[in-house]
Amino acid sequence: MRERGLHRKRSTIMTALFLALCLATYARGFQRPASAGGPTSVGQSELSKLAEGVFAQIVNPDGDAVSNSGVVILDSGVLIFDTHYTLEAGEALLEKVTAASARPVRYIVNSHFHPDHTHGNQAFPSVRQIIGSTNTRRDMLAKDLAALNQTQAIVQSQVEQLSKELISEHDARAQAALRTQLNERQTFMRRMSSIRILAPVMTFDDTLTIVDGDRSVQLLYLGKAHTDDDIVLYLPQEKIAFLGDIFFHDAIPNVEDASILEWMKTLQEVLKLDARMFVPGHGPVGARRDVEGFLNYFEDLKALVEPAVAHGESLEQVLGEVRLPAKYSSFSFQKFFPANVQKLYAEIKASQSGTTTQETVKK
Repeated sequence: MRERGLHRKRSTIMTALFLALCLATYARGFQRPASAGGPTSVGQSELSKLAEGVFAQIVNPDGDAVSNSGVVILDSGVLIFDTHYTLEAGEALLEKVTAASARPVRYIVNSHFHPDHTHGNQAFPSVRQIIGSTNTRRDMLAKDLAALNQTQAIVQSQVEQLSKELISEHDARAQAALRTQLNERQTFMRRMSSIRILAPVMTFDDTLTIVDGDRSVQLLYLGKAHTDDDIVLYLPQEKIAFLGDIFFHDAIPNVEDASILEWMKTLQEVLKLDARMFVPGHGPVGARRDVEGFLNYFEDLKALVEPAVAHGESLEQVLGEVRLPAKYSSFSFQKFFPANVQKLYAEIKASQSGTTTQETVKK
């Protein structure tokens, strides 16, 4: 009995490690609400036409695609802004682009490094002009690729350990449990092994303009926001801006890699663009008032947190006291709210003390 108890304990530890690694280490920046599980289905709707030759792919965040994409048809080919989270979602997007235009996909633009915006790149192997900010290339290679390799190594180790335990286990019920765990990890391993990280090969720091036929596509870095990578695709003639995760429409944002105080300034720069439609990374296409509403969310959050920091309240006190204002109760991704409070608390405290946000969090 003691041996079986030890086996169950080992299995529990292995399961905890597996889940923590898959959902935290590798899926860093993954925009799915914290309560949701793994990808379920591609879950894409049809391309939404915003203007002649300009489309948005607005998706359900609980499907394989996770984040929105943009499609711009140029004279020489097609430009895609963000390619979703999985190979399957990227392939489904390619099918719709092919149906919309006979022109080949020539450009891919990644708004930032998070995998729900970049892993679909592998569905477009013939595209050589993948464009992003200099920091996006840096982070895809230094963070995303490294996390993928680490996950693969640990899960492979788990597969080997579970295989050994299965051989030595003689209890039928324990064997069944081990087989289930082993199958889960092997399935996950196959999925991870199929991922290819294709980082931008053409990068810029401030602006890059693509002029193709009568259309001008402006790629703009307006400042730190959701990450320090984020870029905007702006079509001045059509007055359309694709914002990636600089804009969460009616949703609480993921702030893991964010600088909220800088994000607020960047949103003010976004609002200076002469645009009538703003496509978010998550949620439906919005108007100027919707971007203003997202900025107001941060302003309201700051109004709640900043006085508490000034009064010397601890993070624990602030997390216990600050509640999401009622006017944002319909926002999706509500489980991100405590992390928003914690991040902003650390940033405000750091700005007042002259320390870094990381040093403030450690204290």
